[in-house]
Amino acid sequence: MLRASSLSVWLVFLMVFCGSLNAQINHRHFLMNGRISLSEERYVDAIRHFNTAINARPDLFEAYFLRGVAKFNLGDFQGAIEDYSTTLTIHPLYVRAYHYRGIAHDRVNNYYDATKDFEKALSIDPFDAGLHVANGATRMHLRDYAGAVRDYDMALLINPGLSYAYLNRGIAKRFLGMNEEALADFDKAVFHDYFDADTWIRRGMLKAEMGFGKAAMEDFDQAGTLDESNPLLYFQRALLHLQLGDTLAALNDFEKVNILDNRNALTYYNRALIHGLRNELKEAEVLYNEVISINPENVYAWFNRGIARYRLRDLNNAGQDFTEALRLFPDFAGAWINRSVVYADLGRQKESQADYDRAMHIIKQLNDPEADSEELFARYADSSYFARIIALESDFVSGEAKSGRVQFREVDIAPFGLFVLAIKRDNIIPATGKPGALPMSSGAEAIKLPEGYRLELHTRPLVYERPPDKERSFDSVARITPVSCAERITFAMYHQDRGNYRHALEVFGDMESCGEWASLFMLNKGYLLALLEEVHAVDDLLLVDVMVAPRQSSSMKPERDRIPDHSRALAEFRNLIRRQPRNAHAWYNSATIRLQMKQFHKAIEEYTEALRIEPNLAEAYFNRGLTLLYLGEETKACTDLSKAGESGIQEAYSVIRKYCVAKGQ
Repeated sequence: MLRASSLSVWLVFLMVFCGSLNAQINHRHFLMNGRISLSEERYVDAIRHFNTAINARPDLFEAYFLRGVAKFNLGDFQGAIEDYSTTLTIHPLYVRAYHYRGIAHDRVNNYYDATKDFEKALSIDPFDAGLHVANGATRMHLRDYAGAVRDYDMALLINPGLSYAYLNRGIAKRFLGMNEEALADFDKAVFHDYFDADTWIRRGMLKAEMGFGKAAMEDFDQAGTLDESNPLLYFQRALLHLQLGDTLAALNDFEKVNILDNRNALTYYNRALIHGLRNELKEAEVLYNEVISINPENVYAWFNRGIARYRLRDLNNAGQDFTEALRLFPDFAGAWINRSVVYADLGRQKESQADYDRAMHIIKQLNDPEADSEELFARYADSSYFARIIALESDFVSGEAKSGRVQFREVDIAPFGLFVLAIKRDNIIPATGKPGALPMSSGAEAIKLPEGYRLELHTRPLVYERPPDKERSFDSVARITPVSCAERITFAMYHQDRGNYRHALEVFGDMESCGEWASLFMLNKGYLLALLEEVHAVDDLLLVDVMVAPRQSSSMKPERDRIPDHSRALAEFRNLIRRQPRNAHAWYNSATIRLQMKQFHKAIEEYTEALRIEPNLAEAYFNRGLTLLYLGEETKACTDLSKAGESGIQEAYSVIRKYCVAKGQ
């Protein structure tokens, strides 16, 4: 009993002693050491020092704030948000905490939360140019380019020498189609930061797009004098050399990209294509080897290496390459055709005939069944056909008009977007597409919405659609901790519609217990995954980063030359199809994602399946018609477009007038 009493006394003594020791720690010393480590970019050491300062003084808002800065620079954005939030609990008017928390929210794709933080910061300090720039950057992530321009206007009114504000405003104007004004902003950015190579590169990119090849080359050359180790410079200059017809110069610049960045598969691929065009087949083969070693799922690398090897008369390896292409894409008619030719040359006639029959089966599904087989075979075996398919990506997927291709001028031929579930007011008409019935047997009644609201399906492009500014009916949703399925669904929908994509994805990914609703909301999860991939691919290339520390170096990075990778979104839709094989909207979304991934034939098959399940799905007729049109199947394309127009898709008639009436289809 005495020992237990003595132990209690010792425990009390230790607690008092430790508390006294904490009180005696010189927190200012650790705060200063943390600042020094932070300035020297030793972020882990900085966090250790700030931890000690916080243990000594838990009410020290500055230590929480600076620890948040260190965490941000280590990529721990959620940890940074928590520290900034603690800072604001202690010091509710600390502008920099709102500012930096907004940037961290932007980094985790919760864009609405970011804008609210910037609004609060600006209400305290409306004359901080950096705040306006940060808010503009988040608006650009939301594709609100007009709003971004207004933010950059204000930043430049406060600080007319802010070069990266001119740069970002120029990019926003470029997306608004204001190319001349964008170029003027790039000129000002160069004037105010003459020695920033990134600015010269971006201005060169815009000049190249506007057709000013010579002026663009001068900008790229100037960027090279400022930073000769920038892979993006050589990549963009190589593209310009190709545009100007100088393939040798293009090859030289592409080679420099790979010297600086030996994991850049796209550049190896471009080099291989050029060597192939120059009939330098061994060089092309070596470069395709590099592409495949980096990305073994690149079906076109296997296919094109097979062509190069066939031309080198390496028949066995050529056949193996076509086999691998078919493993990755079983409906690749061109690969079946080419392997058929290889087998014929090897004397394996039975296998050659089997591949020929398989190819013709695929081809005839997309063509008039009465068409001449040999003519179709010759056309699909023509390498220029596949070059044309690959070239369609930028025109078809983005819907942008490209110079030199008259068929894409004057008519917006972008396909309809993905089907998603959204909360809509009864008096609000969707911006795109038509509302659809919920594809489920029951459960819609379980979600209780305020009077005048409903859940509906409609198509959305891969851009953010800003909700009405006066829409406040669901603002209380943001403050709840969702528990029931109804609460989780409403919470996720609220954040999806306001651009808080991370919040929405977390809830959509945690709905397995919600029965049929869980499957339905896989449409939304797949949509958000695809949307974020598009946002990151564009912004990584163009937008100047907003950081929580002064800009010290180039914000352009070698790995940023990439095309969107929609494999995660596709997997989500394929999983939904496995769960609900008769969900027409799942088949439609899977097909639409395949368009983004250049899998045109597979997209047609999946649109066809969607229409077999739901014959009145007008958007599927429209998208399938466009795809067939791009593949040269005018007769079937025009039939689909007519059906789409008959079903209420007005855009179909613009395409029909240009491609069907003129050609007598």
